[in-house]
Amino acid sequence: MTSEKKTSRITAAKLAAVILVFLVAFMLPGCSGTGSGGSSEKPGTVVAENDDSITIVDQAQREVTVPKKINSIALSYRVVIRPIISLGEGGKIKGCGKTEDFLFELQPSLKKAVDVGKGVADLEALAELGPDVFFNKGNDPETLDSVEKLGIPAIGLSFEDTEEMITALDILGKVLGKQKKAEKLISYYDNKIAADEKAAEKIKDKKTAIVMGSSIGKVADGTMLQGSMIRTAGGVNAAEDLEATELWPTAGTEQIFDWDPDFIFISGSEGANYTAEDIYKKKAWSEMKAVKNRHVYVMPAQKDSWEFPGVVSALGIDYMISKMYPDRMPSEKLQKNVDEFYKLSYGRTFAPEQLGY
Repeated sequence: MTSEKKTSRITAAKLAAVILVFLVAFMLPGCSGTGSGGSSEKPGTVVAENDDSITIVDQAQREVTVPKKINSIALSYRVVIRPIISLGEGGKIKGCGKTEDFLFELQPSLKKAVDVGKGVADLEALAELGPDVFFNKGNDPETLDSVEKLGIPAIGLSFEDTEEMITALDILGKVLGKQKKAEKLISYYDNKIAADEKAAEKIKDKKTAIVMGSSIGKVADGTMLQGSMIRTAGGVNAAEDLEATELWPTAGTEQIFDWDPDFIFISGSEGANYTAEDIYKKKAWSEMKAVKNRHVYVMPAQKDSWEFPGVVSALGIDYMISKMYPDRMPSEKLQKNVDEFYKLSYGRTFAPEQLGY
């Protein structure tokens, strides 16, 4: 085939995708696709099934019909990449948005994946790719419905707390035909959290802590995953009751001084523009308990964040325990738990320097 003919064919495909997106956006505003909101069933419920497809309730409370044989996956919600790889289906990801070097190490084929939007779905790219299923945030039904109008089944998922993570893994297992592996991951996470919560109940003198985000003064409130991680580890989130109107609400330094937490954890997943050393160098912070006692830590791991939404957050809880209550989580036990998680999730272990902690 000559380069001119090949270029012409690619251009024609792109033009067809643009026309399809145009028709969907402007000529078919009433079309609802295979997904519908307002299902009365619990997310994860299979409401219909035949030899070729299943209809499942997603975490946007929509009923979505997906084929049983899935050969290609696309997503704009990067949180979903890790569990898909853990389920052994990473090679089917043909379209995604933001990725990381560690994910390429886990799944080299991701380097060839088409960019279908980083956080915001690229409808034109999705129309051209035509995946068998698309995964996105459960709190973005507008995008889910728009993708379904392209004829692509779109599943909404959420990983923001323990219950949501378990439900999301259950849905992924059913949609991708990997229920047994999903059940193993769920059992690991569920048992781990239950054991940590039970141990936390016995702690009489609980440490206070906060998790700060991308800039100094932004903190995780009680509704966020990082806040729940503090609680599960046996600590008290000083920012628990902070009234929030945004993700990572701004408490401000004066409020943090008033809280005077025993421990300050800095988010490793938010690209913080400061370090623990920066906090230690601030004279105004020098009398805070966390600073005075050198209890300011960046959450590991540099290559694979342990506070990222998903099963890996169990390791983030272990890390918090190791700092707040070292007798409960000595370094040997932490390393054992790290190896157990990576062996279960990805079939291999990593040395500390490979993960960056």
